[in-house]
Amino acid sequence: MATKKGIVLTTIILSIITAASFSIWLIPQHESSSIVISDYHSELDSIIERHKVIMNEIDDNRKNLVTGSLSANDFIARAQTSASQINVLLSEIIESRAPKEWDESYLNYGESLKKYDDYLTESIVIANKVKGGVSINDLKEELQKLNTIKNESEAFAIKANETKP
Repeated sequence: MATKKGIVLTTIILSIITAASFSIWLIPQHESSSIVISDYHSELDSIIERHKVIMNEIDDNRKNLVTGSLSANDFIARAQTSASQINVLLSEIIESRAPKEWDESYLNYGESLKKYDDYLTESIVIANKVKGGVSINDLKEELQKLNTIKNESEAFAIKANETKP
């Protein structure tokens, strides 16, 4: 039979081993980690392609919102998810530490992403108005503003492509 002292001692030893094991996972091993990019052309192309996928999805969702086949709540949730994805892409641009010859291209594409984030924010505002009962036909000014913001984003993307080394 196990004694009370043996059970307590075993429990203490197992607790110490468990705590030591978890401390390896909880204590940070490095102050900061960074991604090393060696092919800035491919990295920017990757960001551009992911941005295009997000834009196509939002365009489809916006059309479905206008036609009534997508609820305003669903559109808002999808636009918020897309905004998070755009912020990740923007972080990648910022953290890439592109060399001088890539600076202008990366900066322009960063501006494109910022404008697209503004586009998503304005899209959410419009969807909230639709959710509140405003007809899409009564939002012509807002839709024009939305298209202007999207065109500005596209202009920065074109400029980024033109300034690639």
